[in-house]
Amino acid sequence: MDRSRRAATALIVSLALYLALPLAAAREAPASSQQRLAELQRLENDPQVKRAGEAWNKASREAIRQHLRAVAAQGDPRSLLAASMLWSGFGHLEDNAQPLRAKPAQETRAWFDAARRARPRDVLVAWIEASDCKGLSDSCNAREALQFLLQAEPQNAAVQMLAVAAAGKRGDGKAIDGFWQAIAAASIHDAHTLEIGQLLHATMADIDLPPLDPRLAQAMGLQFGLNRPATAQDFAEVGVIGIWMAQAMPGFSPVTHECEGEKLASASLNRQAECERVLELLSADESTLFGPMIGLSKLVELSGDSAEGKAWREQLRQFYWIYENAQQHMMGMAPSDTLPAEYGAWFMTEGELPAMRKLLAHYGLPIRAPAGWLPREPRYRALVSTGREAASAE
Repeated sequence: MDRSRRAATALIVSLALYLALPLAAAREAPASSQQRLAELQRLENDPQVKRAGEAWNKASREAIRQHLRAVAAQGDPRSLLAASMLWSGFGHLEDNAQPLRAKPAQETRAWFDAARRARPRDVLVAWIEASDCKGLSDSCNAREALQFLLQAEPQNAAVQMLAVAAAGKRGDGKAIDGFWQAIAAASIHDAHTLEIGQLLHATMADIDLPPLDPRLAQAMGLQFGLNRPATAQDFAEVGVIGIWMAQAMPGFSPVTHECEGEKLASASLNRQAECERVLELLSADESTLFGPMIGLSKLVELSGDSAEGKAWREQLRQFYWIYENAQQHMMGMAPSDTLPAEYGAWFMTEGELPAMRKLLAHYGLPIRAPAGWLPREPRYRALVSTGREAASAE
């Protein structure tokens, strides 16, 4: 899973951390990209490009800070939430970028605390607070926020999974069983990742960033694998995606731990039914790749060679057609792979999987896998073919 996730998000991470790790993406480039790597290194060693990068970093950082201060001044919970999240990612950067601070910045903490204290409560703010505030504040009341969410969204399996994790930390087995029963009765899985992404994207959509020096734009375009010069908006949009991934991505450990095949073999029939239900909900949540990747894979494993299992295997095959083909066209693996400028907006406003479908359409590829196509990854090739993992899979 980690290897697949790194490959899918290499573009996002490299762009978001461009100033801190200038060769991160290039080091992951395939052998066929060595010419691009050499050109990137030449540009990055150019004193004029370095000076342009330092000047642009300083000017863009100040523009972002001024913008976020104006957003926070609007005073409503969602503006405060967006400003807090974005400041935590963008606001700390200095000319020589340092790792994220151990404690939240003053602005981050003050704005998020104001958002979580506002009444009536906002669901998105409560979701972040119930998730231990994601480093936005060191004075959260996660338990109180979770109680609010349980009352506000009792049919949301994502909220019930938060409750399972919290009960696990307390060692409260009775509460865990109760929350799993609620999961079985849930109608949706919504970790609010799409809403948060839309909020962050809208907050940064009208920011006025300074233009890039042409040589710096060329270097950044190579760094990002765009096969075109980068724009300031590329930096802003994909930087926002990096922040979204760090702070809005839900946790799936209750499902991956409790619904593991060997554990379910000795579990009650009720728990098996509960797992199947939450896995079905995860497979339908396309806001992230993780949901369908986990949900479909485990449903295939659990249903085996039954008619239902074959249907899940076909869904997994279609998922991997989208995933593998979109991945190939990211990071500029071919000269014609110019990442569309709209990709960041698709990603943030429609979800990861819908954005990948649009990317395939952009390159003229079908969004449905042809008959007989199988994934390259041995584990998923075996799952799709047989309903079981390959014997050598880790």
